[in-house]
Amino acid sequence: MAQTYRSRPVEVEAPPEKVFGFLSDFRHFEELLPEGEVEGWQADERSCSFVYGGVGRVTLAVEEAEPDRYLRIRGDSGMKIPFSLEVLLAPAGQGTRVELVLEASLNVFVRALAERPLKEFLETLAAHLERFDFRAGRPRP
Repeated sequence: MAQTYRSRPVEVEAPPEKVFGFLSDFRHFEELLPEGEVEGWQADERSCSFVYGGVGRVTLAVEEAEPDRYLRIRGDSGMKIPFSLEVLLAPAGQGTRVELVLEASLNVFVRALAERPLKEFLETLAAHLERFDFRAGRPRP
C-alpha cells in the first residue's frame, strides 16, 4: 500500500507558467534541494540524479506534465524504493500556490525509518520554492 506525504501549500511570487518552466527543467532542481546534503549532482532538462544522505543515489525523471498546472516526477532511490513526486500548481493572485505530494510504497519497517526524513525533505523543497526569486532566477538570501 502506498503512503502519501504532502508539503504545506506555499505561495510563490511568480505566475504558474514561470514556476512550471523552472520545475520541469531539472537543471534548476539542485537549487531546491537541502544545502550540503547532495553530492554527485547530474542533470539534463528531463531528469537528474544525485546522492542524498543515507538514502544513496536518487534518480528523478518527468513522467507526466500538464503545463502550468501539474508535474509528475517518478523517482527511484538507492534503497530500491520507487516513488512519485507530484507538483500541483494553481494561480493565487499575482503568484502561484504550490503543493508537493510524494507517494511511496513502504513496508512497515522502512516506513518507521523513512517517514520523518520524507516529510522533512518535502518541507525543505517547499520552503526553498517559497523563497526562490523567480525574477532573478536564484534563491533569495
